[in-house]
Amino acid sequence: MINMRESKRVFRIKQYGIWIWMITKRLLRQPMFVVLLVLMPAAGYMVNVLEQEEGHGAVVAVCVEEGEWSKQILSKLRMLSARNRSDGGALQYEFYDSAIETERVVLKSEADCGFVIPEDIARRVEEEDWHNSILVYETASSSITGMAKERIAGVIFQLYSEECYLEYMEETARDEAAQAEYVPEEVAQFAWQAYETHLTDGSTFSFSYEGNDPNSQYNNDTSVGNDTSVFPIKGVFAVFIFISGMCGMLEYEKDKKEKRFERLVPNWVTYIVNVWIPTVWTALAAFICLWAADALQYRASYGAGGVSGVGEALLQVWSPGRWMREGLSLVFYQCVIVLYCVVLRLMLRRRETIAAAIPLLTLGSLICAPVFVRLAMYIPLFRVLEKLFPVTYYLML
Repeated sequence: MINMRESKRVFRIKQYGIWIWMITKRLLRQPMFVVLLVLMPAAGYMVNVLEQEEGHGAVVAVCVEEGEWSKQILSKLRMLSARNRSDGGALQYEFYDSAIETERVVLKSEADCGFVIPEDIARRVEEEDWHNSILVYETASSSITGMAKERIAGVIFQLYSEECYLEYMEETARDEAAQAEYVPEEVAQFAWQAYETHLTDGSTFSFSYEGNDPNSQYNNDTSVGNDTSVFPIKGVFAVFIFISGMCGMLEYEKDKKEKRFERLVPNWVTYIVNVWIPTVWTALAAFICLWAADALQYRASYGAGGVSGVGEALLQVWSPGRWMREGLSLVFYQCVIVLYCVVLRLMLRRRETIAAAIPLLTLGSLICAPVFVRLAMYIPLFRVLEKLFPVTYYLML
């Protein structure tokens, strides 16, 4: 008797698997859905190009004179600039070979401010004589100089702290008591890995700014959740995912009319699966496109600093935490879309009404959600309207 029950349960699970596979297979055979998947990377590329042409964030000109720490400083600032581009940060760093070029771009207002880091900055820091050692240029209207100073100081602090830590570990490893119990090389290697991990995760050293003005230098330039943030690439992909979920609503109407799966599952389950399956594929395409876009931006910002190809940039651009965050955000967004479409189904009963609502909801998402412009900053009504579209909740994660 128990074996028969187990066999029925296994058979039922197989039936569900075949059912989901049939819906997926049917979906991938539809030309319009395939076109939608193809349009996603093309649209992402076009938005990325437009962003780069328009410029993003305040420009900080930097000249790092050849010295002991020059390569490390350039590398860390390029990585910071790439992260700002992908996360909507306020500062972008442009690099120049001489102090004269740095001064020129600031005088011409091509950059908001400029910094010339001397070749002997390492020696000055180690001798605690680095105050007023970095030459600063700024325009009369610049409001981000203070923020840029602290970012550059943070990079120099990190390099100095690494050297201090290495010296400390070398002295500890040479201690006779430590040698009697541990292998010095293993101790140093373990400690260095822990140091690298916790120094870069924000728990060891970070800046916190206070102030109500979103455009002032007292706002965190790595924050993407402020009132002025817009997310063109992520927003366009989010709209595509939303469209795919609404198209799933139309597929359900066909299944309901033809009574295809009534003997297998209730109608409400069929509805949820029909909405969810398309979002899985479009979310996967968005995930890959976001990864590739960030890698290309990272490689462009890194320049000749060491990233030799796109493959290397793909491996370096996202940390494990970023992989997890992006994946969970897309899963959450799929749940929001399914819930949203359930509410729509209660409001829009007829297939024709649903079909007519799709372009209106798509247009509303592009206008009301913070995809290109956040109108809520200028018109209070849009603070309410933007919350009526699921795209907003994904962009605010």
